[in-house]
Amino acid sequence: MAAKNDTAGLDKGAREPIVITSNHMEAEELGNKVTFTGNVTLKKESMTLTSDRMIVLYDEGSKDIREIDAHGNVVVHKEGRVALSNDASYYSRDEKIVLTGDARIIENENQLAGEKITLFIHDDRSLVEGGKALLFKDKEGKSVDLTKRK
Repeated sequence: MAAKNDTAGLDKGAREPIVITSNHMEAEELGNKVTFTGNVTLKKESMTLTSDRMIVLYDEGSKDIREIDAHGNVVVHKEGRVALSNDASYYSRDEKIVLTGDARIIENENQLAGEKITLFIHDDRSLVEGGKALLFKDKEGKSVDLTKRK
């Protein structure tokens, strides 16, 4: 059975539209909520976010995207960095993504993990809450776990 591709290109205030593709799409609540399932991919500028399921919530008045919630095997790729988590929420107005559930960022050989990681899309920065570990390679190529240092 061939998978159907559904696309939503929205968010009028952005420089580029948000494009979401998936195997299945279902609109609810008079178009205020759209659920994407199966091989879900969101693309916006230089960022790609994939997950098992994605729910897009629209502002009732303006019909602009208010929030996008991603669930299951969330992966965010942006300019050489990869962020992974169980769940993520994209907030259109603030241009940020909040990762929860085994959240971590990988850049080159460096890894950072926390209970909650906020990615600020246009500021190229991250905020980690409840940090668990920061791993990096020292000059000799050995891994160093900063959580075990005194």
